[in-house]
Amino acid sequence: MKIILRNSALAIIAALFFVACGGDKEEKAGTTISGTVENPQDKGLITLAKISAGKREVVDTLYLDANNTFETSVETTGPEFFQVNFYNSQIATLIVNEDDLQIIADGGDRNGNLEITGSKDMEFMEELQDIMKKQTEEVQEINKEFMAARNAKDEEKMKNIQDDFLLMQEKKKENIKKKVEDMLPSLAAIQAMNFFNPNEDFEFMKSVADRIAEAHPNSDMASFYKKQMDDMAKISVGAQAPNFSMPTPEGDTVSLKDFRGEYVLVDFWAAWCKPCRQENPNIVAAYNKYKDEGFQILGVSLDKKREDWLKAIEDDNLEWTQVSELKFWQTPIVQEYKINGIPFSLLLDPEGKIVAKNLRGEKLHEKLAEIYGS
Repeated sequence: MKIILRNSALAIIAALFFVACGGDKEEKAGTTISGTVENPQDKGLITLAKISAGKREVVDTLYLDANNTFETSVETTGPEFFQVNFYNSQIATLIVNEDDLQIIADGGDRNGNLEITGSKDMEFMEELQDIMKKQTEEVQEINKEFMAARNAKDEEKMKNIQDDFLLMQEKKKENIKKKVEDMLPSLAAIQAMNFFNPNEDFEFMKSVADRIAEAHPNSDMASFYKKQMDDMAKISVGAQAPNFSMPTPEGDTVSLKDFRGEYVLVDFWAAWCKPCRQENPNIVAAYNKYKDEGFQILGVSLDKKREDWLKAIEDDNLEWTQVSELKFWQTPIVQEYKINGIPFSLLLDPEGKIVAKNLRGEKLHEKLAEIYGS
C-alpha cells in the first residue's frame, strides 16, 4: 500500500486531537518508523513528537545515515497520533499502532513529496484529505459565483446559490456519515468530524467518540476525544444549562435560574465584537416582538472595560438584563460552556433546558414564531 500526502500535514482541529488509528494487537510491543529524506538540510533537526490530550511532546530526535535514511521505534498501549517534523519545513502525520510505517519525504519543501506506507488507517485519512481538498475547491467556486451575483445585485441568484450550497452540504454530510461507519472503530473517524457541526450533529459525533473509546480503551487520544464530547454534552440541545451568577451594571447579582418559567435567550457578546454588534439589532427586534409574550434575554458580556460595556448597551438599545465579570476570556463560564467564539447563544425552555443554539438572523425569529405561534 502506498499513500501520497501533499500540501503538508492533514488538518487537525480542536487542539490537534484529530487522528487515525487501527485496531489494537496486544502481541506487538512496538512500531518501527523508518524513512528516507530526499533533500536533507544542512541546518535543523528531524524530530518525532507525540500528540496527546491536545499537546505536542517531542519524544525523539532522528538522525540520517549515509544513505539519508532513518529508523526508530515507539511503543504505545493503544493507537496514538505522532508527527515527524523535517527541519520545521515539512510535517508527516503518523498513526502509530501495530503497523510498521515507512516514509519518503522531500524534507526541504513544505509542499513537496511525502509518502507514507504501511497503515490501512492512513488510507482513510487520505480519503478524507481528498474530500477536504475537493470541498475547498467547490467552496471557492461557489464564492466566485456568489460575489458575481452580488456585484450584479441579483438577489434572487444570490439566494439560489445559498440554497444550492446548503443542499449540497447536507448531501455531502450524509455521504461522509456512511464513510465514517465504514471506518469505525478506526480513529480516522475523528478526522471526519471536521465536516460536522456540534450544534447540529452532536448526537452522531458523540456516538462516534463512544464507539472509538470502547474499541481502544488504552488509547490516550481516544480517551481525550471522548472527554471532549462528554464535556460538550453538558451544553448540547436537550441538556440542562449549567447555572451561573454574575453582577449587573448596578451591582446586583443575577442567576440564570432566576429566569425559570419563561423562554430565555442567553446571549454571550462583547462591545469589541463586531459580529455581535451587527447581530444586536436583530435580537432587539425579536425582543420587542415577543417580550409581551414572556420572552426574556440574558446578555452575558465578555468585555474588559466597564465603560465600553455600558456604552455598547446604551448605543445598541439593549433593554434586557445584562451581566458581566469584566474578565474577557477569563470569565469562568466561558470554559464551562465551551465557548471558543462569540456571538454565542443558547435558547432555554421554561425548565432551563437547551432547545437551540446560535440562532441568528431569521432563524431566531422562525424559532420564536414556532414557540409563540406568531
